[in-house]
Amino acid sequence: MWKYRAPMLVLLLVACGRGVSVTWGDIVRQGAPAPPREFPGSNRPVIDGGCEASLRVAAADGSAFGAWWQPRSDSSSVLMVARAMDGGAWQRPVVADSTDRSARGCGRPPPAIAADLKSGYVHLAYFIEPTSGPGVFFTHSMDSGATFHASVPVVFGKNPARVSIDSEGERVAVVYEDPNSVQPMLGLALSSTMGHIFERGVSASSPNGRARQPIVRLDGDSIRLWWSEYSANPAVSATKSMYRSGYIAAQR
Repeated sequence: MWKYRAPMLVLLLVACGRGVSVTWGDIVRQGAPAPPREFPGSNRPVIDGGCEASLRVAAADGSAFGAWWQPRSDSSSVLMVARAMDGGAWQRPVVADSTDRSARGCGRPPPAIAADLKSGYVHLAYFIEPTSGPGVFFTHSMDSGATFHASVPVVFGKNPARVSIDSEGERVAVVYEDPNSVQPMLGLALSSTMGHIFERGVSASSPNGRARQPIVRLDGDSIRLWWSEYSANPAVSATKSMYRSGYIAAQR
């Protein structure tokens, strides 16, 4: 059995970029709120030939949006998105990103998806391996998932990474397993322009831990983060659930 000791910091400024900063609270490992569900429920699109384990669904104001990887014959994959508007049936899926040139087939991390129908935006973050170099990328739709813009890199790195994304108004948060770190840790990228520009990525988890499988949520100026902490001993499979919250402030 291994033990994790949270750092003795009450409020530490650990994330900053051009114009925003995040003041984090303590890391909590007992009595934390339960993480939100990121896996699809019963309302899910049919993804014939797609990677079932990669399917993620986001709901917003009675509509739903599903994202998944669809493998090609050469084992590269296409990122697909389908939508079911205003409680209706799932529509024909569209391609969100076709730039992958890997040979992983379905052996890749799932995409992350968030939707905000007030703005009409649907946001995606995911690990992909295009010719420009592997890493965590971002794309979004400005017309409720009908079409998607060309993807932009959040961070380059060769290690496959799980990603979580959330949005509220003009703010978008992407938390990812650092694809460049030898020791598993989480990075955070923030945008205050609906994903058109991201601040530089910074660390979001403790430098002393081994953090994987992030989930991020936004609520006004508050940010909440859940993850799984792994033992440094590869023979130990047990994980600990971790949580921390923070405050996002604009800098002048």
